[in-house]
Amino acid sequence: MRCIVFLTARTASTRLPKKALLEINQKPLIKILIDRIKTCHNVKDIVVCTTKQRTDDKLVRFLIKNKIRVFRGDNKDILNRLYQAAKKYHADRFVVVEGDDVFCEPILIDITCKQLSKNKHDFLYWEDLPFGVSPLGIMTGKLEILVRNKGTKDTETGWGKFIEESGFFLTGKLKPPHKKWRRPDIRLSVDYPQDFKLIKTIYENLSDQFSLTDIIRLLDKNKYLKKINESVKEKYKQNFEKNMTKIVFKKRSSK
Repeated sequence: MRCIVFLTARTASTRLPKKALLEINQKPLIKILIDRIKTCHNVKDIVVCTTKQRTDDKLVRFLIKNKIRVFRGDNKDILNRLYQAAKKYHADRFVVVEGDDVFCEPILIDITCKQLSKNKHDFLYWEDLPFGVSPLGIMTGKLEILVRNKGTKDTETGWGKFIEESGFFLTGKLKPPHKKWRRPDIRLSVDYPQDFKLIKTIYENLSDQFSLTDIIRLLDKNKYLKKINESVKEKYKQNFEKNMTKIVFKKRSSK
């Protein structure tokens, strides 16, 4: 069964403003990511889930111009944004790719979709991979239960952990399909200028179509490349822990 991919993105980031529209070789990061997702075999549609904020109007205009589907929802409540998008597109399950993960691996998206279609788990995530290359799989029915019962409207940071720790989902942990891909020491997400510099360097040194294997080979051959964003790893961790969504549920009536 083929899945729909919801790509979450917005342009109001304070650490790297308008990063989705930053260009490499005159091509915005969001387009580089979408073109990678389009190479998947198990994806039937791609929808960029952004916000209703005016700051995202330019992003939406770009997407519409390039005939890419767009859904506009909550600014801070990503869980509700995803749920409302699933309702609109009648998706009983979907794969999530975060806009920061420009080099999200197409093979992992296909595997996530295939595993989600087996109906054995409500939430799927990957372990031991480089940071910023893996998607998530979600069943809409369980997401609906979570959205209706959660007591916070800000699920921007750490929403995946919110799902996992909510107790509503049967979680499945996926392992890298190749031993060489077990590289959690590598950071490939784009949150800071240093991340963008690394992504830009990688993209400019590889052909248009390349896999995670090609990226790892390039980084291992040119070890100085990993040092480009080494300084932001701890900074990202601290920021994540500081702003991570707290698990809060609505109080149930005693009646």
